Amino acid sequence: MKKISSFIPVHVINKNDLIKELSSYIYEVFPKDILDMIDVSTVKDNILIISCKNSSIATLMRFEKQKYLNLLDNNKICKILDIKITLSD
Repeated sequence: MKKISSFIPVHVINKNDLIKELSSYIYEVFPKDILDMIDVSTVKDNILIISCKNSSIATLMRFEKQKYLNLLDNNKICKILDIKITLSD
């Protein structure tokens, strides 16, 4: 009998690794006061989707989006062209 992991497509595994690496990078460069309030949801078409735990952090990140894009500009993991901010449930 095959393991369940043998049925998971390679692109899903690669995307999971990408999100983990990007999350680690974000935890190194983003301001420490917001790190507990955000999670990296996914990356799609060079757009980083970040989920915020409360609306005030989401609003702050939307207004300061360019600041966060500049922080992500030096990463060697993947090119991030935009950030979308969502509110977690």
